[in-house]
Amino acid sequence: MGVVILGLAAIAGWVVYQTLQAKSSLETAQTSVTQIQVEATKLDVAALPASVATFQSAAHDAASHTNDPLYRFAEGLPVVGQNLTAVRQLSEALDEIGSQALPPLMTVASSVTPDALKPVNGSLNVALLTQGDAALAAADTALQSAQATVSAVDTSGTVGQISSAKTQFVTALGKAHDEIGTVRGTLATVEGILGMNGPRHYILAFLNNAETTGLGGGPASLSMLTVDNGTFAITDQASSTDFPLNGGSVRDIDQNLLNIYSAGFASTLNWSTSRPDFPTAAQTIEAFWQKYKGGTVDGVISIDPIALGDILGATGPMTVPSTGDVINSQNAVPLLLHDIYLRYPASEIEPKTDAFFADAAKTIFTGITNTTADPTALLKAVTTSIGSGNILAWSPVDAEQKMVTQAGLDGVLPTSDAKETLVGTYFRDVTVSKTDYWLQTSSTLNTDVCTNTQNPTFTTTVTLHSTITPEEAATLPSFVVGANFKGAKFSTEVYIYGPVGATLGSAEVGDTSVDATVRSGASDLNRPVARYLVDLAPGETNTVTATFSGAPGTYGPPVLAGTPMINATTTQVTAPGCK
Repeated sequence: MGVVILGLAAIAGWVVYQTLQAKSSLETAQTSVTQIQVEATKLDVAALPASVATFQSAAHDAASHTNDPLYRFAEGLPVVGQNLTAVRQLSEALDEIGSQALPPLMTVASSVTPDALKPVNGSLNVALLTQGDAALAAADTALQSAQATVSAVDTSGTVGQISSAKTQFVTALGKAHDEIGTVRGTLATVEGILGMNGPRHYILAFLNNAETTGLGGGPASLSMLTVDNGTFAITDQASSTDFPLNGGSVRDIDQNLLNIYSAGFASTLNWSTSRPDFPTAAQTIEAFWQKYKGGTVDGVISIDPIALGDILGATGPMTVPSTGDVINSQNAVPLLLHDIYLRYPASEIEPKTDAFFADAAKTIFTGITNTTADPTALLKAVTTSIGSGNILAWSPVDAEQKMVTQAGLDGVLPTSDAKETLVGTYFRDVTVSKTDYWLQTSSTLNTDVCTNTQNPTFTTTVTLHSTITPEEAATLPSFVVGANFKGAKFSTEVYIYGPVGATLGSAEVGDTSVDATVRSGASDLNRPVARYLVDLAPGETNTVTATFSGAPGTYGPPVLAGTPMINATTTQVTAPGCK
């Protein structure tokens, strides 16, 4: 009897040991899952393999311990046996995930490197998308199999910890299935954008910040970017002169917008970007192209010389074939927005500069899609330009526009004050000149929104200063200073957009000795708009001020946004009580 008791005690001790070892391995696996989630979210493909290997090893170790012969023998014992069986089955399901679901994903992850994502000879490695989707499909199949296995585990007679573990496991696998479905949907959308299901045609609008509009500048040059199975090419080009000024409206525009921005908003290409809402601009640009050029348009992308300067800092200089000009990060803005206008006789400025812009746009685009630059530096430059509003995009396809929005490319004002309380200051040149190269602007916002959410006030003051000298204005060609005033003064419209749902209290001009007027207030995008016309002679300065009253509600931190200017607008927000 003593020998039998000792034998049973030894078996029990061994089973307890195996169970504790399995428990330790399962805890290690759980910790590594958290790490995998963090690294996957950050796309840290360098650290991911080690974390996955840890999970696979721990899950396999747990399955091995629970498949020991004596452990399986103990599963036949009353009460405790059902608990042991459940732990084994859960461990086996984890091991199945490690051996079946993760390997295909790791194969793809190991190939997703900065160099692999970089375009080569104008083409992206679209095979990565196909491989990634196949890997996700294989992983999802394994996860669903594991979920079915876990769901079938009988925990009715087990301790609460095991039953809870099963519930958490099933929930986690269901969430993983949903997330994989979301990612596969995103990949399908990207495949469409890259022309993997048929060629795509995007208008690439090159904005001219020297002739300011709300979104940065009027489109000085348009290019048709064709994308076919990941290969990019410029297949057509047009300058602003290819779109007549007297051709009438290219599409129906709400009368309220025409009242704010005038009839030219829908009939003049250069004013298509007046409203601080890129979908509006993109659809107007699309309408211009289709009316005067024809063909399919699958989206619109805008970029300006400020963004090009940032990007050239990563790619290095590029040479324009037609002129031999070397464009780099230092001279991109002055060359494209000032120097080029002084190169040709007055009668040739417009056609010569239009041709130059078209050639420069094609050169820079070709250079970017064939660059050997460090992908990390290039991505940083593009991200910076997106954040400053110098690169924008629009798609008529809902799923694609959702991705555009998530990337911060949409150029749309917030529709609520809950996350942030945005006040915007936007400009539009109405001199028909290129003199915003000499315009300096600043904006200040004073608000009590962080201490008074019942009836907060927002006071915004905008200062405009012309740095051009009378001597410069007198010697520059009319194409640059404007034929209307011939350098005697320069007209700029100012639009101050208040918070969502607010009302305009007052609008004033600072220096009444300088020519400026307050135009009637308006409402746009569910925001009040204060409108002004400011005329500055060379060297003059003036200010305009708008005060808005907010309705009771929830307000996020105040933010002061505005037009991307050649000379960046300096901003200051004074908001007592705000973090």
